[in-house]
Amino acid sequence: MWCLTFAIAGREVGGLTAALVGSKAVMNLLWGMASDRKGHKAVLCGAAFSMALAAMVTRMASSPAWLLATFALLGASMAGDSISGMNIILEFCASEDRPTYIGLTNTLLAPVTALAPVLGGWLASGVGYKGMFAVALLVASLGGVLLALWVREPRSLQQRRLATAA
Repeated sequence: MWCLTFAIAGREVGGLTAALVGSKAVMNLLWGMASDRKGHKAVLCGAAFSMALAAMVTRMASSPAWLLATFALLGASMAGDSISGMNIILEFCASEDRPTYIGLTNTLLAPVTALAPVLGGWLASGVGYKGMFAVALLVASLGGVLLALWVREPRSLQQRRLATAA
């Protein structure tokens, strides 16, 4: 098992859990302020790149101390996703279409959410943990770049619609 290569004791696991929970709590506040000022797209880009950095740090980890940064970055990513993951969907649609968008989003994400741990386990057993973290780094980076370059900020789209309607 991967964590046994570092011989992590229960006390260190508690420290990693504290890093995860603490960073998630702090980043919930910071991502919330960022989403109010810059929009949910910016927060989701930050969350994606936090996940990419977490994978990179984990892949490069040479001691258990590195894992504190991994868990802090993971908490930042999880907080960003919980703040903006569904809220950006609500900004893409008119209020009367929100139930449809929410249902469709949850339906389309369900298979990915269910299969991701299985795929991760399969990948870890096939290419090892370093290979799995390399793939995670690639996927998270690609997701962040695609989001940054391909998706338009829904707030600016709404402002344009209002300006043209007026």
